[in-house]
Amino acid sequence: MKKPVFIICTVYAVIVCYIASYFYTESLAYIPPANPRQDISAVTEKSPSELTEEDYRFIFEQTGLGKAAVSGLPDLTLLYDYQDSYYAPAEYKCIRNSPISFEERVTGKPIKLAPLEEGDILVTSCAHVLSWRNGHAAIVVDSDRGTTLEAVVIGKNSKTQDISKWERYPNFAVLRLKDTDKKERAEIARFAMDDLYNIPYNVFIGLYPMKYSSPGNVTGTQCAHLIWIAYAAYGYDIDSSRGLIVTPRDILNSDRFEIVQIYGMG
Repeated sequence: MKKPVFIICTVYAVIVCYIASYFYTESLAYIPPANPRQDISAVTEKSPSELTEEDYRFIFEQTGLGKAAVSGLPDLTLLYDYQDSYYAPAEYKCIRNSPISFEERVTGKPIKLAPLEEGDILVTSCAHVLSWRNGHAAIVVDSDRGTTLEAVVIGKNSKTQDISKWERYPNFAVLRLKDTDKKERAEIARFAMDDLYNIPYNVFIGLYPMKYSSPGNVTGTQCAHLIWIAYAAYGYDIDSSRGLIVTPRDILNSDRFEIVQIYGMG
């Protein structure tokens, strides 16, 4: 094959592979529930004290709500609203949020979030660089006002965000630290605000400088690292891979958390 023809074929193959990977990546932004929708009236007619572990599993399959979320509902008939939201297909579009990164945003009705507590973690895979889904994560710092702390994007310092942005991701999970009381989780959230607010974004944190810095000495962070170091300051290593760099997926896979709510992740 002559060199010009070879170059043209190579460029064409790269373009085709990129387009294919792009559409595959977009298809992973929302995965519908794995179980068919069923009638949940039998559990909504019970009082919270009457629910069995089997009921909680059924509710999770039908609404995406974990036991922690269900236990916090004032009225179990609210499960109907969560089921409607859980089974409503997400209509979304991909938007650019930096020169090199993108994220998907719901264009229709917002997703119904479970009641949140300080210290809760939100994770989504709806952030990507070209076809690599790096994901995004945030920590709830004020549940009454619906405020999160996030290292949002390259070139911006960590800052607070309104929780409403999470109602427009076509997939997310809400996580809560197991076997801890509400007071300790709130303390971790306060530490995050005191020590990790307005920190420059550093995509290489973990490689340089090192992953852990003592309180008051954090000079750079990224979304998952911000949450990791807040919990690490209290003795909790929430990086399931134990690697140099912590990612949102590492946090999602940590066995230190229970799922409060999940949506669009299959």
